[in-house]
Amino acid sequence: MADFNQARKNMVDGQIHTNGVTIPELLHAFETLPREQFVPEAYKKLACNDEDIPLGHGRYILEPSVHARMIEALEPQKDDVVLEIGGGTGYGAAIMSELVSTIVMLEEEKEFITVANRIFDHLSLCNIALFEGALIEGCPKHGPFDSIIINGAVSEIPENLLNQLNENGKLICVLKPAGRIMGQVCIFKKANGEVSKAPLFDAATPYLKGFEPKTEFQF
Repeated sequence: MADFNQARKNMVDGQIHTNGVTIPELLHAFETLPREQFVPEAYKKLACNDEDIPLGHGRYILEPSVHARMIEALEPQKDDVVLEIGGGTGYGAAIMSELVSTIVMLEEEKEFITVANRIFDHLSLCNIALFEGALIEGCPKHGPFDSIIINGAVSEIPENLLNQLNENGKLICVLKPAGRIMGQVCIFKKANGEVSKAPLFDAATPYLKGFEPKTEFQF
C-alpha cells in the first residue's frame, strides 16, 4: 500500500520547498491535504510526482512546484476572497482554503463538480463556494476579487477577467502564446485602475480548456 503521507512530505521537501516556497501555511497545506484523493484511481500512486496529473476531459492538476510558486506569488492574506478558474476536482481550492477567507471555485465540467463537492464535504472544507459556469466568463456576480488564479495555460488574458479584480488585486496564470512550447508564469496587478504585468518563471503547463490559441482559417 502506498504511503501517501510520506509521499506528500517528499513532495514538499524535494519539489516545493527546494523551489523557494517558504510560506509555512502553504507548505503545511501541500503536506497535509490528501492530493491523492483528487486524482483518478489510475494516477493515485503518481499523485505527488512533480508533473501535471491528467483528470480527464483534457484537464490537469498543476504540477506541485509550479502550483505552489504561483500561490506564493499571490501573497495570500487571511481576509482575501479568491477566484479560482478551472477548479477541476477541487485540489487548488482546497489548498487555498487554508490560506484565505473565501475561495470561489469556477468549474464547467459536471463530473468534476460532483467529485469536488464530495471531497469538500469529506474534508469539512466550509469556505469554498463552488459555481458551475463557463470558465472564460469568470464569476463577475461574486466579485470583485482580491486574487484570481487560472488553473492552466492561457494564450491571452481576457479583459473581462482583469475587470473582476479589486483595486490592488492580482491575477496569476501561465501565459503561453500560440506556437510556444513553454509558457511563462506572469502576475498581473491592478493599481490606480491600471493593470501591470510581471513575468516570474517558465512552466510547461498545458492549456486550460477554452483558453487555447484561436484557430485562424486560411483561404
